[in-house]
Amino acid sequence: MAEFVNACQTCGAEESLDSVLHRMIDDDTVRRLIADVVTMSLPLGGLVVRYLRLHKPAKQRLRMEKVAALLAELVPDMQRSAIERSGRNWMVSAEDWKGAFAAVFAAVDKGSLEVPLKNGNAYLYSVLLRKSDRTEAEQEAQREQDRRVVPQRDTVQVRGQTLPIGEALQVAYAGKEPALAEIDARSQKAAPMPSDVRAKVAELLGKRGRP
Repeated sequence: MAEFVNACQTCGAEESLDSVLHRMIDDDTVRRLIADVVTMSLPLGGLVVRYLRLHKPAKQRLRMEKVAALLAELVPDMQRSAIERSGRNWMVSAEDWKGAFAAVFAAVDKGSLEVPLKNGNAYLYSVLLRKSDRTEAEQEAQREQDRRVVPQRDTVQVRGQTLPIGEALQVAYAGKEPALAEIDARSQKAAPMPSDVRAKVAELLGKRGRP
């Protein structure tokens, strides 16, 4: 079985994963399977084991059906770095999982979250959703800020041509054809012709002008 040591947050005492799972689950084969999956397949395995302990009733062991239901949701979501709620997928990084587990443990330590946990992974996933909502709101605020900082070039239609307002005014007041104004605008935005290309063009034009 993969080696893992769990430390008590209160007294600092340590116990192996074998001991933790033995107290939780009364089935040696299942204990070994869970230990291997949790500690070898998942980087966050230690946190998962600690989290499973929060579902164990006092003086009892976890039922296999409960462990299976918890892991059947957790493991695939942790592997694909996403959770699904209300018909939508939310991306969740390894750091997000760590933060969510830490929030659950902190709530239990403070006494604001009663153990054993009920409703499966509902509380853990609610923490993840709140974090995802905050991240999404921050990203949207940043996009809105970027839109305000970057100047937008409004356009208008002039005789069938879409032109920036400044160039449209030139057409209206200087009598320039819209198509020519559009060509001029593109030319101004174009990169300058390299010197070697310019010299070659001049050479060709010079040859054409000779008798």
